[in-house]
Amino acid sequence: MNQELVTYIVLGSYERLKNLKLPSSNKFEEYLSTRFSDKSSLEKDLDELIANSKGGLIVLLPPSSFPSVNAKKALKKISMIDLSTWGWFKFNKNNNDVIQNLKKISATIRSIPDIEQGIFFTKRLYFSVGGIGKLGKSPFKEISKRFYSRIDPQNPLPALIIRTKNFNIF
Repeated sequence: MNQELVTYIVLGSYERLKNLKLPSSNKFEEYLSTRFSDKSSLEKDLDELIANSKGGLIVLLPPSSFPSVNAKKALKKISMIDLSTWGWFKFNKNNNDVIQNLKKISATIRSIPDIEQGIFFTKRLYFSVGGIGKLGKSPFKEISKRFYSRIDPQNPLPALIIRTKNFNIF
């Protein structure tokens, strides 16, 4: 495991991600996708993918979204510190509709990131809380609760670059 390496994992089914082209991995960034075949194996597949990843910092991203240059720089710095940490990304300011405003309010009140925001965490923290748990309608709800039981989140990083508004991972 390379502590400076950040592993980006794009969440989605094989069908959802079959035409998605991932950026090339390099010595600082590893790009993976879940491409699961059925919903029942998603949690187990994700645990295995994270366990086999090379990075010390894991970033779960919704389909067709990637961190901005500033967010990548911040993630690389976080990975170099090598302390247990977790957090998410801000909402995209360019997409300011009623539904997103409700999501912003919900995320602020409940302190649980929406799938649209993505989430990042250290591999060590992930396995110390027992993995992802159940992915339901709010995929990050269970894992956020688990992380909160250990430490508070980082301040949100700059918003993800979103290429589509369809965040359904199935």
